[in-house]
Amino acid sequence: MAKYDLTGRTVLITGASSGIGRELSRCFAAEGSNLVLGCHPSEKESLEGLIAELAGSHGVRVSGLAIDLADSRGPEDFYHSVRRTAGRIDVLVNNAGVLHYGSFADIPLEDHELLVKLNVLAYLKLMRLFLADMVKAGEGRILNVVSAAAFQPTVHHATYGASKAFMQSLSEAVDQELRGTGVRVFTFNPSYTRTPLLSRGGFPVKIWWYRISGLSDPADMARQAVRVFKQGKPVFIPGLRNWLVHSILIRLMPRSLLNALGRWVLRAEG
Repeated sequence: MAKYDLTGRTVLITGASSGIGRELSRCFAAEGSNLVLGCHPSEKESLEGLIAELAGSHGVRVSGLAIDLADSRGPEDFYHSVRRTAGRIDVLVNNAGVLHYGSFADIPLEDHELLVKLNVLAYLKLMRLFLADMVKAGEGRILNVVSAAAFQPTVHHATYGASKAFMQSLSEAVDQELRGTGVRVFTFNPSYTRTPLLSRGGFPVKIWWYRISGLSDPADMARQAVRVFKQGKPVFIPGLRNWLVHSILIRLMPRSLLNALGRWVLRAEG
């Protein structure tokens, strides 16, 4: 299968102002893609700096939109703004998200609700809105930045893991539905990565699981994600140990043991 050529493609990336989204923007720009970058309004200044950097260093067209995707009409408003300013999108990268750590019963209800709005509803809505254009054109790609958390319960951040499991299942099912249309859906499933996501929402500085998975570098994760995306791999879990655990071991382990281990390895340390 020929690699997907990103030169001249228009790529839309949400959550582009920091973390993996920021590094993905750099990688796609280096591939010669024109970019539409989204961020939360509170991060508009940071996004503007990235836009100037990428336009200057790679000579590609880069524009930005600051919209809160957790608002009730946020994804719809974002879609219509993108269509007005950039026309048809070749690649949608769903990346924006939040995480809250702690006991499910102690995390405020509004935090759970915000997480579901951003990690699930915004992804779903943007997929549905842009897919219609892609199917009509007979070509397009969606890359959902999900997580290795999609493959098993994540104790102490239960809603986060559940949101990722939802998006993993949705992505794989929709990809099968789209066979023969020229449109594909991919997932990128990194383990814990050194991004602002882990410095917010009460996430501990260190958890036991880091002894196995480590804490990944966002630039390295983005480079791997774009390389594998071009190759057409539908589900990508970077790192051999992570792949063995999340793709093989959890299928062999009894659910009761898996859940008990999750409570232990995802606890805060020190």
